[in-house]
Amino acid sequence: MTEKSTPRIALVGANGYGLHHRQNLEPRRRRGEIAFVGICDTAEIHEDEHIPLGDIPVFDDYQKLLDETDPHVVVIATPPPTHLPIASAAMRHGSDVYLEKPPVANLEEYKRLYEVMTETGRNVQVGFQALGSHGFNALRDAVEAGRLGEVQAVGVAGSWRRPDSYYRRSPWAGKREVNGVLVADGALANPFAHASQEAIALAGDWPLAGPIDLERLRTRENIEVDDTAVWRGVNLNGVQITVAVTLCGHEKVEGDVYVRGTEGEAWFEYPTDRLRLPGESEPKPYGRTDLLDNLLAHRQRGVGLISGLRRAKTFTGVLETVLNSPVPRLVDAAHLERVEDDTVTILKGADKAVEAAAKGGRLFSELALPWA
Repeated sequence: MTEKSTPRIALVGANGYGLHHRQNLEPRRRRGEIAFVGICDTAEIHEDEHIPLGDIPVFDDYQKLLDETDPHVVVIATPPPTHLPIASAAMRHGSDVYLEKPPVANLEEYKRLYEVMTETGRNVQVGFQALGSHGFNALRDAVEAGRLGEVQAVGVAGSWRRPDSYYRRSPWAGKREVNGVLVADGALANPFAHASQEAIALAGDWPLAGPIDLERLRTRENIEVDDTAVWRGVNLNGVQITVAVTLCGHEKVEGDVYVRGTEGEAWFEYPTDRLRLPGESEPKPYGRTDLLDNLLAHRQRGVGLISGLRRAKTFTGVLETVLNSPVPRLVDAAHLERVEDDTVTILKGADKAVEAAAKGGRLFSELALPWA
């Protein structure tokens, strides 16, 4: 089915990452490309002069928003435990869904969400924005053209910093569970979820062949999730995947993807869309297709979805393993450095460790690190 009328869009979750969606929707509203028909949040909505609420109807109940605004598309940027009921209600109302990552926390929820999508015939676009990178597409094209030979391994390294205030951003931040519900927070589950999805997709979008190896660490006593972690698995196509990340790095590594084949290697920086293919001395910058634009193009012209729900299944299995793991081991203070006024914890050598793990397909415990 294609839709020709001006798309009616509603947003559930107006603060936090919902601010990004408001910034994305506002210029489209001003140009008359969309009708921004409603916003819903259970908390007081953050005001911003650049994205004024104006006369956009505001709700504190998503079912009431659906009933009174009848949106074509619902953008959902709420905490992950709420994704399944809100997305299901939106699809049963007749709306397509743009669902922030991670879509759901486990494969049982994935199955239930997929069944609602199939039952209603609606569309679910998952907010793995990096899949819209034209650099990602160029790398996939190069792989399919044989420029790397047979792909053997994909590794991702990320080294960022998060201050103590990051773990006070919401009641569920840094928690393993809240009211008996597992929370999708931590380096692997939240900021570096894109790293895992990129690695899985570049390895061919195959399911994994068996369980993953997983090592998770934390550098703060008052959190229950990982701020440094690595996972490794092999997909059914025989490609090894290794994702190594930290939020305690000394030097920043944006998000380096290493793809190794029998005939060459490629490097891709997924947050910036820079790509270096075999035989190229310098990386080239690429653009990116906005996933909301892609969803609207799918409705209007039948263009294929870039990050449809089906593509997130393997990632969800990895996430389920991460969330069901025990509270990560606390690193000894001797390996840490605390800096800045809003305290940032540095794990000594973590930035080098994630690169070594990603490039070599190693776990931290296999790298002779004093803290591993």
